[in-house]
Amino acid sequence: MIQNKIQLVVFLAGILSKASCDLDRIVLIKEQKTWTEAQSYCREKYMDLATVQSDEDRAELKEAANAVNFQSVAWIGFYRDRNWRWSYQNTPISYVMWDSSNAFLPDTTEACVAVRTSGWSDRDCTDLNSFFCQTDTQDTLQNKFKYIDMVMIWHDAQIYCRTHYVDLATITDDTENTFLANILSDMSLSYVWVGLYRNLWLWSDNSVLLSSVKWESGQPDLNGIKDCVKASTEGLMADDSCSTPLPFYCREHRKIQRVRFTVKSDGDLDESAVMEAIEKKMKEILSDQDMEITSSIKWSIQPDGKIFQQQKTQENTQETACEELNPMKR
Repeated sequence: MIQNKIQLVVFLAGILSKASCDLDRIVLIKEQKTWTEAQSYCREKYMDLATVQSDEDRAELKEAANAVNFQSVAWIGFYRDRNWRWSYQNTPISYVMWDSSNAFLPDTTEACVAVRTSGWSDRDCTDLNSFFCQTDTQDTLQNKFKYIDMVMIWHDAQIYCRTHYVDLATITDDTENTFLANILSDMSLSYVWVGLYRNLWLWSDNSVLLSSVKWESGQPDLNGIKDCVKASTEGLMADDSCSTPLPFYCREHRKIQRVRFTVKSDGDLDESAVMEAIEKKMKEILSDQDMEITSSIKWSIQPDGKIFQQQKTQENTQETACEELNPMKR
């Protein structure tokens, strides 16, 4: 090793340029796991199971599959929620009074609820019905519930009630249910919306569901208990049992920062010694950050195969564009 004194300028004074950006990508994990196991793995190692609901997402998924020559199906973060909730404060259901024909509702695709004189009925949310709103006045049932004599789909009724009152009606006991049923009977009404609903399909990372998700032909088939979703390499989705072991796609979020240093030497430069010294200093800086991070350092190799170039003219201090930064490999 050449015994030359090397002075490293590794603090702000030595940074010629610095560029940083946040990058997301989809990563394929070929190890087979159930949907729940895959979700836990992705949340621990990356961000979450992958959300795939745009052409860009589907292109990323295909790229991740092609990178490892994968040609089968794998879990993504889409799943079916069977839990009913009240619109007001997203309250879990505790009291029920289903109509006898709607006692179990295991596989229905109808996600909104209307009351009848004989009990509650799950309905298609696009049906047109009048509805009950709930006010913030709780002293009497007459003041708590307001019948709205307009027909709307469930989501429009929800908006109306939230705008003019508090929300669509929440029914908490037999007394309230009987009160509303009597109004239906007196007015000869068949179906009236209340605030009970469920989100049939959700994303693991709580992304807003877009209409651009793409299913395989005939999917979802809702044949049996198939509450989790797998995707082909083209991003086309199909439902499956959550206990099926499959590979899976994770969504990774990385923050990449590129830094250029000035290295001063009074003789020939020993690149390995310089790199070791810089890496040591950078790791010290990163370890002082008040956050939990997984970091790595990657060197940019110049066209001549070297890491460092002798500075002959004033270096360009322009920041490197984010899109020019190659993702660091794990």
